[in-house]
Amino acid sequence: MRECGRCAGLWVEVAAFEKICANREQQSGVLGGASPAPPHVLSAEQKIQYAPCPQCGQLMNRINFARCSGVIVDVCKGHGTWFDRDELSAIVQFIRSGGLETSRQKEKNEIEFQRQQLRMEEMVAANRANSLGFYHGDEDRVSGLSAAGGLLAFLLD
Repeated sequence: MRECGRCAGLWVEVAAFEKICANREQQSGVLGGASPAPPHVLSAEQKIQYAPCPQCGQLMNRINFARCSGVIVDVCKGHGTWFDRDELSAIVQFIRSGGLETSRQKEKNEIEFQRQQLRMEEMVAANRANSLGFYHGDEDRVSGLSAAGGLLAFLLD
């Protein structure tokens, strides 16, 4: 980790950030060492700027940590993450409050929803093909009925 004395930002390399996310002792170190800073509010005149990675110089991507934390960080996928003042502490608090688990569950729910949508589209296509006479035999009909039965069972559970 490297700290900027001018803006109180932190550069954390990939491996160090993974340890912080996974280890409560590391998280305690982040929370315990953080001194409260006056709130920093972005004025209307200040534009959001993409920052270069301190290691490779390429512009970093701005992402919402875990897609739902509300903490926007600058990330260089290969090298690390830049945290503006208080962002690392906010992320640790997010993790400790169960935010990562909530994010993972939302992601699982979205994947399951997409699977259901795909199954439904497959059934609609199969029904369309059936009504147009595209089925080539009983095997196709049984497959379509099985998919429909599986979807109904899933929806009713």
